[in-house]
Amino acid sequence: MSSRITDFDGSAIPRRILSGRGATSRLGGAVEDEGYARVLIVTSPSVASTSGHIDKIASALGSRLAGVFSTTRPHAPVPALHEATAYATEVKADAVLSVGGGAVHDTAKAVALMAATGRDIRELANRFEPPDTFIAPTIEVEPLPVLTMPSTFSAADVVGGGAFTDVDSGLKHIFVHPMLTPRIVVLDGDFAATTPDAILRPSAMNAVHHCVEALLSKGHQPVTDAFALRALRLLASSVPKLPTVEGDDRAEVIQIALEAAALSGMTYGNSWLGLGHAICHSLGGRYGLSHAEANAVIMPKTMRFNATEASDRLALVAEGLGASFPEGSESAAAAFAIAFVEDLARKLGLPATLAEIGLPEGQEESIADDVMADPQTFWNPRKVTSDDVKRIVRNAYS
Repeated sequence: MSSRITDFDGSAIPRRILSGRGATSRLGGAVEDEGYARVLIVTSPSVASTSGHIDKIASALGSRLAGVFSTTRPHAPVPALHEATAYATEVKADAVLSVGGGAVHDTAKAVALMAATGRDIRELANRFEPPDTFIAPTIEVEPLPVLTMPSTFSAADVVGGGAFTDVDSGLKHIFVHPMLTPRIVVLDGDFAATTPDAILRPSAMNAVHHCVEALLSKGHQPVTDAFALRALRLLASSVPKLPTVEGDDRAEVIQIALEAAALSGMTYGNSWLGLGHAICHSLGGRYGLSHAEANAVIMPKTMRFNATEASDRLALVAEGLGASFPEGSESAAAAFAIAFVEDLARKLGLPATLAEIGLPEGQEESIADDVMADPQTFWNPRKVTSDDVKRIVRNAYS
């Protein structure tokens, strides 16, 4: 009999998901159903200035719109979070609607916590103390309700937590609260289709990485496996088409990938991730590099690292990607999964090395220090040492 006990409570599943092209038209009614009277839109300068979608959302909200905060920053630096929280307090927001990519959703969730608790987000971060201590602060105050609308495949729009960057230390931290799980999520392929390919394509690798690491995570369980396997199948059928489809067909493909990305988020929101994301957090927080592109580079490296102790779980990744291997062929299945993600990155025209995405040479020590304090490292299936991280970063550099 297995001694492993899992605990799935459903708190990391959004209450309501409106999905389909044109789903934005249903947002106003959903907000009215929930009874929110003063909704603050949080978005990025690029979304606010280029898509015209913010005007549509503001119109849908009507008198329920409290204001628009459109100066979020990549990697959610703490000063920008304080600025957004001060604005939320000024306009007396009773809910926060994030419209955009991962950093926008992270910002909105930090605002929801900080506005409700009056505490600095740095006090509310999770952390890892090697070799095996995971620390999560107690947060007794209910945050403001969070509503989301993604423009990328980051999946930050469905999870009950986020990440922020402490600019003083250069570290990227994670914060989690079950009531940060969005109350309403709008997955609108027509909106996401306005996102430039240079942003949208790399974000698909983030969604794939969520599935891979959630399947490998020490926190995996049957429900999260089911989400991950379905998400991988949808991602494998849609994402490779992104470079070749146009117009209406492109919006259809993006809609499928959006739904798959949401499933990938519900996977890791209930299982945590692993070493690959811990490294990507350092690359983004300390060096300001693209989280999505970092995922494309790092994912196959950490998959190889974990294959020695989790080939059976990597075989599940291959299954999710549509491959079939006979029993006892776990190593071959793992090799297939690794080759698939490398080939997908090539098809999307993404960088293959850390040098290509702009990492200065010789940063192994600092990255290893960051990774060994990242809570995602705790959940990695293979024990991680500082030397392991340095070796992976060196191998990924060029």
